[in-house]
Amino acid sequence: MAYIELQYKSMALMRGVNVTVILPTDGMAGAVPEPPYKTLYMLPGYSATALELVTYLGLRAQAELKGIAIVIPDGENLFYQDVTQLHTFYSTYVGKELVEMTRKMFPLSEKREDTYIGGISMGGYGALYNGMKYRDTFSKVAAFSPACDPYLMLVKEPGPGFSREQFTALFGSKEAYLAGGCDPKTAWCECPAQKRPALFLCSGTEDRAVYKAVAQLEAALKAAGVPHTYIEEPGDHDFYFWEGVLDRAFSFLTDIAPGTRDKLICPDRME
Repeated sequence: MAYIELQYKSMALMRGVNVTVILPTDGMAGAVPEPPYKTLYMLPGYSATALELVTYLGLRAQAELKGIAIVIPDGENLFYQDVTQLHTFYSTYVGKELVEMTRKMFPLSEKREDTYIGGISMGGYGALYNGMKYRDTFSKVAAFSPACDPYLMLVKEPGPGFSREQFTALFGSKEAYLAGGCDPKTAWCECPAQKRPALFLCSGTEDRAVYKAVAQLEAALKAAGVPHTYIEEPGDHDFYFWEGVLDRAFSFLTDIAPGTRDKLICPDRME
């Protein structure tokens, strides 16, 4: 496993950025996957950084066990939107520029079927939004406890640190939000099936921050007949819950049967 801290000048954000890249290069799990690698672009949540994700979650182990590269940019509290008035194009950054830049630098697959986007909380919303927006790039989306209803979170039932002003700055009016592809329920339920990425969705039932919105999204997906993998189990909006579902999410991404650990370890080493 190779762990790389990358810095480069982003044209989409007009500033230097920090990116963490994990490559499954060493074969500690029993075999060395051949590049180019399947790749997950993993988005941190509100106020979070890449360092927090790799510190609190077993992402390095999953990269090694599942033979997948993971690219993690630092987050910013903009719900991974392009915000023209700030000259900050975070959607363009994670959905286009970051993919193109890392493919130039590292042995990553350029195939859609090998390229995924995921995220936690606000990053989960960013994955739902940008996974659909850039569905020609991403074939699978993994949304961990996603903040999948920004209108509910920022306007109707705002928690500490959230406000209607934030919603307006990012999305404009509610009508513009619903019509602009920013509402996951509308975007995912109305997308033609042949163009829709595969979806992994999860939330803890004690998660007061997002469970209500995630359950509503899951119900809408089910009613619209949208295939998806959904995990709902006891847990809060924290790293304990996300670590508990991490292996199943990576099994979903890499088409490895959940509970078998991985497909790289030799059979005589399986538990």
